[in-house]
Amino acid sequence: MNFESIVEDFYNVPNKLIKHKIYNNMSFLNNNYERAATGSQYLKFAPNDKATIRIISKPMEGIEVWKDKKPIRWKYSGEMPKEAYNADDKPKTFAAFGVWHYEEKCYKIYQCSTRSVLQELANLNDVEGDPLSYDLTITRKGAGLDTKYYVKASPAKELTEEVLQASQEFAANVDLEALFTGDNPFK
Repeated sequence: MNFESIVEDFYNVPNKLIKHKIYNNMSFLNNNYERAATGSQYLKFAPNDKATIRIISKPMEGIEVWKDKKPIRWKYSGEMPKEAYNADDKPKTFAAFGVWHYEEKCYKIYQCSTRSVLQELANLNDVEGDPLSYDLTITRKGAGLDTKYYVKASPAKELTEEVLQASQEFAANVDLEALFTGDNPFK
């Protein structure tokens, strides 16, 4: 028995209609099995990507290294954990804070160890004031060793009701201290 005969029996259609029905009008599977679009709970930048954000929490700062594709973090005042001694890279400073992601309309953790971004945030704090009082657009250009980040501040403005509510939810549902223990910061 060939394929067309099996399909003809199964679909109860004449053989000459089989190819037309299966290959032209009918999908092979009724469900297209697309993955549900689930975004990360962390703000990440793909090459040539940008995001407009509002910082909604005070930063948690420390030092990190990566070992076996997992971060090991400790506070500036803390001691370097023993498992970090033979890490895959050199220790880097980092800052993590809650942000409202305007494009995705949700809060996320922005864990940043990119020196140029951290320096620009420090500069903006000196020039524009507290980064919690204005929106930021962060743009990533390029990839690999040719990656550059640009940070642009918008004029200061009050939080919208949506962002204010998100900042309260972030404070209630996220524990940034968990980044130092390797636990999930989302409660």
